[in-house]
Amino acid sequence: MYKDVAQNIEQFTIKFPKTLVPIPIDYDYSNGFIERYFVQKSNDINGHVYEVNKNVYAEHFENPFWKTETLYWRITGPIDTTYKSTGEVDDIGVKNSNRAALNIASIKLKNIGLYLPNLLQFYK
Repeated sequence: MYKDVAQNIEQFTIKFPKTLVPIPIDYDYSNGFIERYFVQKSNDINGHVYEVNKNVYAEHFENPFWKTETLYWRITGPIDTTYKSTGEVDDIGVKNSNRAALNIASIKLKNIGLYLPNLLQFYK
């Protein structure tokens, strides 16, 4: 049995994705956000979170060995929350928007905040 496994070791190894840092383009800045894709091994809640492209995300999406998450990351707008003269919130701000997105994503991927400590990453 060992010889059978040893000969076909590729079938029993997990290929870890390569982390990809996105590069926003002018179109992304005109939209105000980028869509970011993440995967993490499902049996390791404290494991590494990998940022991947949309195709790699799709490959892992229905794989039970991986957890996946999509994040909308704001890259333009006011840095902090702005208010109207009436005291109502005018814009939640980039920092708070990205913090909220991280809080939601961290329900599924516990350590995503360690991967994304800079709430103003890619901000212009």
